[in-house]
Amino acid sequence: MRFPDGAKSRALLIGTATYSHLAEVPAVRNNLRDLKAAFETHTGLRPEHCRPLLDPPDLPTVGSAIDAVVREAEDLLLVYYSGHGLIDVDGSLHLALPQSAQDVLPWISLPFAHVQRAFRQSRAKTRVLILDCCYSGTATEIMSSAEEVLKRQLRVAGTYTLTSSPANSPSLAFAGMDHTAFTGGLLHLLNEGSPRPVDLLTLHDLYYDLVEYAEENGLPEPQKRGTHTADRLALARNRRRSSPAPSALPGSAPVARQSVTDQAVELPRARPAANPVITWQEVLESKFTTVRLTEGYDEDEIDEFIDKVVDALAKAEHGPLPVSADFVRSAEFTTTRFREGYDVKEVDALLDLVELEFARLQGLSDEGGLTA
Repeated sequence: MRFPDGAKSRALLIGTATYSHLAEVPAVRNNLRDLKAAFETHTGLRPEHCRPLLDPPDLPTVGSAIDAVVREAEDLLLVYYSGHGLIDVDGSLHLALPQSAQDVLPWISLPFAHVQRAFRQSRAKTRVLILDCCYSGTATEIMSSAEEVLKRQLRVAGTYTLTSSPANSPSLAFAGMDHTAFTGGLLHLLNEGSPRPVDLLTLHDLYYDLVEYAEENGLPEPQKRGTHTADRLALARNRRRSSPAPSALPGSAPVARQSVTDQAVELPRARPAANPVITWQEVLESKFTTVRLTEGYDEDEIDEFIDKVVDALAKAEHGPLPVSADFVRSAEFTTTRFREGYDVKEVDALLDLVELEFARLQGLSDEGGLTA
C-alpha cells in the first residue's frame, strides 16, 4: 500500500450546484471546498494540483480542465463530479452543467463518453473516477435496460470508478445538510478515520465503510468498478487507528453487501488454529497480467469475485465463514480474447489456493478444530 506521489498526481473536482432548468444542489459547493482540503491534507496532493471547478459555464470549459489533468497526471489521476446525472433516450449518461435540460442533453451537458475517452488516453498509474450524482430523466421509464447500459458505461478500462448509488437509484442531498449524503460520508472517513484495524485507508477500505454507512443510514448503496489493484492506493492515514472511541461509521472488517450463498457454514467465533493457506490480505495484494488476443477472464467479473473472497476470508477471522469451497469451485467467468482480460492461469492458480483455504476452514469446523 502506498500514498500517491503529490508532485505527479492531479485531481479535478467538478461540481454543479446552480441550474437554470433543474433543482439546485447547494451542498455541492461545500463538497468541492471540503474535498479539496481533505485531499490536500490527508492524501498529499499539492494545492495547485487539486483544482475545484464549480458551476462550469459550458462544455469547452470543463473539457479543457479534464484534458489538462489527464495530460499532466503520471501517478494518480482523480476526477470527481457532484451534481445531477441525466440519461438521454438512448440510455447515455450525461453529467449536468448549469444550463443542462433533458430535451437538449448532448449540447449543454458533459457526455460521460467524453470522460471515458479522456481516461483511456491517460498515462497515470492509477485512475480514479468518483461520481456523486443520481441517474434521473428517462431512467425511471426504461429501468432494466437502462441499468445494464449504465453499468457498461461505468466500466472505464484501467480505472477505479466509485459511484454514490446504483444505476436508476437517486443519490441524496438532505435540506440543511452541509454536504450530499455520499460525499459527507467520504469526508467523515478522510477527516475522522475508520474503526478498521488498519493504519492507511485505501480505496478498498473507504468503499466498504461507505457501504456500511449507507446501510446504517438507509442510503443508496455505493457501487464500484475497476481493477482490484487500485484498491491498494491509500488516500488517508486512519486518524482513529489509535483511538478506541466509537465511530459514526461502524464495522471493524470488510463487510460483504450480501451473502454470496444461501448455505452458510456455521463456525464458532474464533480464528482457526492451523496456518492459513492464503490470507485475505494476500488475496487483496494479488496482481494479474493483462492479456489480449489470447484467452483471458473478464476483468470486472474477476475483480468483483475477488472482493467477495476478501470479504469472506476477513469475516472468518472474527466469526462464521459465509461461504464454502463450492463457492470457488463452481465459479464461472466470461472469457475474453479481443479485449483485455486477466491471465487465466494466474487467476486459476490464485483461486486454487482460495478454494483450499475455504476447504481448510470448513474442515476445521467439521472436525471441531476451532475453539470458542
